[in-house]
Amino acid sequence: MFRFMILVLTIAAAAVLGFVIDAQSRTPVEHPERQIEPRTIFAMGRIEGVTEEIELRPQLAGRIEAIRVEEGQVVEKDAVLVELDDQQYRHEVAQAAAELELAKAQLEHLMTGARPEQRREAAAKHRVRAAELERAQLAWKRISELREAKAVAPQEADDHRLTVAALTAEVEAAKAQVDLIEAPPRQDEVHMDQARVEAAKARLELAKVQLDRTKLCAPIRGQVLKIDANPGELTGPESPQPIVVLADTSAFRVRAFVEEYDAPRVRIGMPAKIKADGIPGKEFSGKVVRFSPYMTRKELWSDLPSERYDTKTREVWIDLDRADGLVVGLRVEVAIDASAVAN
Repeated sequence: MFRFMILVLTIAAAAVLGFVIDAQSRTPVEHPERQIEPRTIFAMGRIEGVTEEIELRPQLAGRIEAIRVEEGQVVEKDAVLVELDDQQYRHEVAQAAAELELAKAQLEHLMTGARPEQRREAAAKHRVRAAELERAQLAWKRISELREAKAVAPQEADDHRLTVAALTAEVEAAKAQVDLIEAPPRQDEVHMDQARVEAAKARLELAKVQLDRTKLCAPIRGQVLKIDANPGELTGPESPQPIVVLADTSAFRVRAFVEEYDAPRVRIGMPAKIKADGIPGKEFSGKVVRFSPYMTRKELWSDLPSERYDTKTREVWIDLDRADGLVVGLRVEVAIDASAVAN
């Protein structure tokens, strides 16, 4: 009996040892926990107006004559901001206007023809030459009869003959002048003078455009954010710095830069909270109204130790419910509630 109990215990111990070895030899199956996306998207952003900052430079190179606005001033569309020295361009407009008047006068003269006084003068000259020719022809007739009778010297006869020939040519020239004055204008001459008038008009319009470009005007209604110029300085379209920066600040919005991990989750209508270090203890609310269809290089940083600088961002625009105390260009922290639209 004792031996039987020892045998049973031995078999039981072997079975337990087998189960332990089998359990240890199997690879444990791990069941990872489900990764839950964060409900809030954090990003850096900055305050903008209805439009971005518009950098303005004059279209012509020149010296600044006057600056008509001040920083912070709200101006209407087409208001003059800066004037350049326009003396040269005013003279060019006056010259082009005079050339146009001259071209019109030439066309009018061609169409109306000569004045009555010129017509009468040309006809009188023709009659005078015709009378002189008739007298010379009569004299030549008498000289010819005397020449046959050898009663006149050959030299005198030749002189009378040449006088008749010269007067005949003068009569023809006078008659041609009368015909020219009386004739209507030729079509090709009319076209040439009309073309001169159109060319003069174009030169005048071009001169006016150049004169208008000496004034730098506001392209929109907005607020002057910055003026980087002084009267007397030289400026132009290639100036490295704009002389005026303008933006429509009738309303404010936030341009947020969402990093690439969170960029695909942004949706229109997501609510957002905005805080600014410059306005402590105050929070602004808004809503996502637009976002960029592509990623760009990061251009706004938080300077935190965990900041990533090699990432790309997606630009997201947020309309604010209110904007009291905000300033264009102010850096803000943005928290977008990604669960509101997702749910």
